[in-house]
Amino acid sequence: MPKPRIVIVKAPKFRFSPSVSRDSLVDRMLSLAMIKLAGVADSRDAWARFFDPRSVVGIKLSCLPGKWLSTSLPLAYAVAQALKSIGLKDKNIIFWERMNSEIKEAGYPLNYEASGLRCFGTDTNGVGYDSDLSVFGEVGSLVSRVLTSYVTHHINLPLLKDHTISGLSGGMKNFYGAIHNPNKYHDNHCDPYLADVFSLPPIKSKNVLTIIDATRIQYNFGPAYKPQWVENYNAILVGTDPVAVDSVGLKILEDIRKQKGMPSLEKAGRPVIYLATAADSSHRLGEYRLENIEIMEAEAV
Repeated sequence: MPKPRIVIVKAPKFRFSPSVSRDSLVDRMLSLAMIKLAGVADSRDAWARFFDPRSVVGIKLSCLPGKWLSTSLPLAYAVAQALKSIGLKDKNIIFWERMNSEIKEAGYPLNYEASGLRCFGTDTNGVGYDSDLSVFGEVGSLVSRVLTSYVTHHINLPLLKDHTISGLSGGMKNFYGAIHNPNKYHDNHCDPYLADVFSLPPIKSKNVLTIIDATRIQYNFGPAYKPQWVENYNAILVGTDPVAVDSVGLKILEDIRKQKGMPSLEKAGRPVIYLATAADSSHRLGEYRLENIEIMEAEAV
């Protein structure tokens, strides 16, 4: 089998601001990443490999830590613009999170109307959680109706962070914001629960891409915003294999911690053990061994 491909695109000149909603440099980062991922010459061709104009695409943001450590607006809107470039209508692109209050705090304008780019939380009246329990392994949860009833395809758009329990909060951990009872699944460094949550049918069957926002990385005492431990890394990670994306993100996080003179996450008492579980024969969600992952790097200017 071919190795899963993960693309890292850096932009040293990028400067984050929570008040900026569009940035042409971020557009170029995303375009380059998708071209490298799909192995084509044109960004629209790359996006067309995964979606078509009839798709209804959900985009799961990460907004819990507030505006300084949420999925950046320029990246989210770059994704939306790329989808529109292949024919999707605004109304068929949905930014979403757990709660409307988190979305507003991160700077995204709410819109639950039938027209325009939509953006709302699961707690919006009329949305909520599916009435049927989704079960896999040790997890039994109600999944957001955004996933079960609204969208045909999904893009996971988290931020790369340290986590005081699971060690890593990357792509897979972002789906704790898609279930009604995430508080139940934090024992044993979230293992096997993180792998079980991603294996829930509405999540596993619809998530097409993981795009990790690594423009800022909370490398210690995350996932809450602690400015003294934030690194301006100015990169994004893109891939179709959710385990491989998180594994590459973990390597970046560990490298930053080492550069800062900090111990590894394992030595700090929060080993990242869920990735091996996600790759085991019970889950088969992807590849966690770096030697079996094709990592492509590029720079956007």
